[in-house]
Formats: sequence, structure tokens, C-alpha cells
Amino acid sequence: MRAFHAGCVFALTVVSAAGAPTPPPRPAEVTAPALAPPMPPPRPADLSPSNPPPELAPTPMPAPLAEHPEDPATCDSLLASGTVEARRVAPIMGPNGCGIAAPLSLDAVILADKRRIPIEPHPVLRCDFATEAAGWIAGDLIPSLEAKAGRVVRLAGVGGYECRKRNRQSGGQLSEHARGNAIDLTSAQFADGHVFLLASRANDLDLASHLRASACRRFSTVLGPGADPEHESHVHLDLEPRRDGNKICEWELR
Repeated sequence: MRAFHAGCVFALTVVSAAGAPTPPPRPAEVTAPALAPPMPPPRPADLSPSNPPPELAPTPMPAPLAEHPEDPATCDSLLASGTVEARRVAPIMGPNGCGIAAPLSLDAVILADKRRIPIEPHPVLRCDFATEAAGWIAGDLIPSLEAKAGRVVRLAGVGGYECRKRNRQSGGQLSEHARGNAIDLTSAQFADGHVFLLASRANDLDLASHLRASACRRFSTVLGPGADPEHESHVHLDLEPRRDGNKICEWELR
């Protein structure tokens, strides 16, 4: 039994070592080294990083408006013109873009007959805007009023430079008043004591229509009654530069 048992063990060992079937060789496509993943096709020239597709291209920002610098020669010319009484004041450097580099206080306009029309309170303005404002007051406003209602002796309730946002709101754009590029006009007083309120809807329609038309021709922004609640009691005039050259004329007469 012992010899048979050993022989069995030996025979099994031989069969196990020499008789086990050899696995078939691996196919060539499996044994070959793995191929590198295919490279993506070249990126078209029009989609290169410097030329992103239209839907990913950044939206071009509009070019800023050209600077509107103050020219000291404008101040010299206005002060020497004899058409105003005005005083130079110290440059104003306010916060958040407020200020005027070469401001003046417009105290009065001088009419063609050399009469002096005081402006109260004296608005502080940049010189180029003061030139336009004084030209409209002396050349359009006062002659039109005097043709209808008598001799004008002063303008009152006038506003000029003020560092603030539009309509005194906490947000939004800076007012043109903050650059000295705007004026507010409220009333004119006549020699007999009566007062003409520029924004009154009870004014003579022909006179009011003429004043509105002349203001809208000269200024880029005219706001009065009907524009918004803040302009029901006065008329606002400014020379805000606009990229498209458009004007805003919002002044209801009735």
C-alpha cells in the first residue's frame, strides 16, 4: 500500500507538471503595445485662442467719451467780453469725480443796452458752460420776457455747482451739476415786483414755447415740468456730452 500510494503521488505529479494544457498564445493585437490615443484634429485658425468663437468672444466695450477739458482761454475770453460780471474762484476738487478745474462765479449778465441783471444766488460754473448759459439768458430769456411782461431786474432761485448724483439719489450717475456743467433756473423778477415762474404751466403758451425751443436748441439737456417730480418747480439746463449727439428736451407746457 505504501509503494502504491507513493506511485500514485508520483504519477499525479508527473501529469500535473507535464500534461497540463498550454494556454493558446494571445492574439497579436492584444500582445502588441497599446497604441497612444489619437490626437485631436488641428484647431482651425479662426478658433485659435486669439480668435475665440463668437459665442465666447468678449463683448467689446464702447470707447469712452472723449475728455471734455476746461480751457483757461475760455475763462479769459468770457471775463473780457463785457457780457457778464463774474469772478474766478479757487479750483474745486470734490470726491467721486466732483469738481471744476477753472471755476467762476457768475454774478450777473450784461444786456445789449448795458443793463446789469443780477443772478441770485451766484452760481459757480465751468467757464465754457457759463458762456453758453449767459448767452441764453441775455440773448433769449430776458428779451423774450421783456417783450411780453416788462422790465426784468433779476433772476432768482438759480443753482449751479453741487457735488451730487442725479436727482440727489444715492445711486446712479453723477449729475452735471457736480462738474459745473449745469444750471437750474426758477424765476425772474420784474421792476413792478411781479415774478415770472419759469416752470409754471400757467405761463403764456407762446412765450413758454419760444423759451423751450430756444433752450433745447442751445443745450444738450433741458428738463422741466413733466420730466420727473424733481423738475416741477424749475428748469434744468446742461451741456452733457453724448456719444450719439442726441439731446433731451423734456419740458411740458400744459
